Amino acid sequence: MQHIYYRIAFSVGMLATFAALSHAGDQDRPNVLFIAIDDLRPELGCYGSEIAVSPNLDALAEDGLLFNRAYCQQAICRPSRASLMTGARPETTGLFHNYVSLRELQPDIVTLPQHFIAHGYETAYCGKIFHQGDTDEENSWSRSPVKWIKGIEKPVGGYALAENNKIKSDNMKEMLAKYGEAARRGLGSGPAYENADVPDTAYGDGYNTRLAIETMKQMAKADKPFFLGLGFKKPHLNWTAPKRYWDLYDPEKIPMATHRDAPEGGAAMGLHASFELRTRAGIPKIGPLDPELARTLKHAYLACVSYVDAQVGLMVRALEDAGVRDNTIIIVWGDHGWHLGDMGVWGKATNYEIATRVPLMIWTPVGKPRCS
Repeated sequence: MQHIYYRIAFSVGMLATFAALSHAGDQDRPNVLFIAIDDLRPELGCYGSEIAVSPNLDALAEDGLLFNRAYCQQAICRPSRASLMTGARPETTGLFHNYVSLRELQPDIVTLPQHFIAHGYETAYCGKIFHQGDTDEENSWSRSPVKWIKGIEKPVGGYALAENNKIKSDNMKEMLAKYGEAARRGLGSGPAYENADVPDTAYGDGYNTRLAIETMKQMAKADKPFFLGLGFKKPHLNWTAPKRYWDLYDPEKIPMATHRDAPEGGAAMGLHASFELRTRAGIPKIGPLDPELARTLKHAYLACVSYVDAQVGLMVRALEDAGVRDNTIIIVWGDHGWHLGDMGVWGKATNYEIATRVPLMIWTPVGKPRCS
């Protein structure tokens, strides 16, 4: 059923998009803003979250079409993203993990932005759309995005605080000494979270949003409609977000997972030992997490959700300011879910609904898309 639900959701979403394109008539064909969010389970107000502060995404959902039963093909980044961006299942792409690129296995497959190029669109992206190493610059993107913004320093190192960048660097050196180059595949990591009183642009998602805004402004002046991808890395680990987003939450009021044990009789291989989180500095390598640490981690995840939501709001307002929102379709999609202590797991890559269910919403200038 997972595959069926996902394919229905994706197919209807794309049909809504192309229906709008084909019925544009004498009017300009609509632009498309495609927003991909990494590791975001449906922990949003529009999906019934009691705690998430997500007003901008909630507003898109209220005025657009919200899918309540959208599922990814596989709860890990590269296979899921390759599947959505090509319309092909992992069994077809051959991608089941993060360590082989799409074009190595499928050199001739047509991607979604390639399809838009073939139909007269200009395409560009900022942030994470394909998985790292699958950017597909030559085939999928017709123009380069804005690369830097005057007066705003580009983030480096992953953390805003020097001490956390040093922890990451020292940890990487230690892991390289122990395990060689294999350490670069996630073993040498810094702290799992950071709460720093810094501007949004101190982290990659805030900076990339500004790049996307400037890129959109340029594309809006061209004589072609545009397909713009904006990919957010949060709430992927590490959960680094400006203090203002942490302050939106009272940690004592954050509800924790209620089902913290594996299902009785469930397949053991369907779960795992929270491998992705365990590599982070300061996280116990085995055993249950201390309740206070668990609460801090969920707080950090929620802060990142609100941080991303604020960037979405900036992007949408930029469309309005540029005078193109009334001719732009907005699609928001998450590549897979995430366990936050549910069934004892912190992470993705399980076969359970908490990891496979994703947010998906579509907003169009003509009102809610219809499913028929």
